[in-house]
Amino acid sequence: MSISEQLRSEILTGALPPGTWLSQTDLAARLEVSRIPVRDALQQLASERLVVLIPGKGAQVVQLDQNELSQVFDLRILLECDLLRHAMASVTEAHYGEVKYALQKSALEAGRPGWIEGDWLFHSTLYAPAGRQRQLAMIEELRRNCVMYSARYDTLIDETPSWLDDHEKMACAYIEKRTDDAVSLLKHHIEGAREYLVRPQVPRLDATSQT
Repeated sequence: MSISEQLRSEILTGALPPGTWLSQTDLAARLEVSRIPVRDALQQLASERLVVLIPGKGAQVVQLDQNELSQVFDLRILLECDLLRHAMASVTEAHYGEVKYALQKSALEAGRPGWIEGDWLFHSTLYAPAGRQRQLAMIEELRRNCVMYSARYDTLIDETPSWLDDHEKMACAYIEKRTDDAVSLLKHHIEGAREYLVRPQVPRLDATSQT
């Protein structure tokens, strides 16, 4: 795993939460490398908008306030619903097997450390027939911003059954060529994620700390 891959993983899983300062010197010491590959890795992550480079200070994991995060979801709804319509206008029968496979894989990985990859596999498989790679890349970047925040909330796993049910319904509408239904379900799915992640979070208490 490269340094950029390791740091990206730490950001997306919440090990390096939004707002974390990243010192080249400290990272180089922890990863047992020189500062040059760390600098290159941070520049790569900055190009992906996961960190912000600050001259003279180092880098910081991107931090969004509630309004900015809500705007990210607005953009996701516009881009993903549009891309789904384009995909369903171009999809062939041969692609439905890939959709079923992606649905099964996302269900298997739900609630596990690999849920991010499984969820993106499902959505990107739905969008693939559109052949609009630039739009897909924009969506992937926006989704990473959301994942950075979902990683912080241990109660997120409580929503897994609902989100998997959304996937099942979307896949069914997709395969049955019910475009309006599929788009409506996707919009509802994204709005549900927005409602959960943007609202104030109440920390979960474990059994030993409850009063």
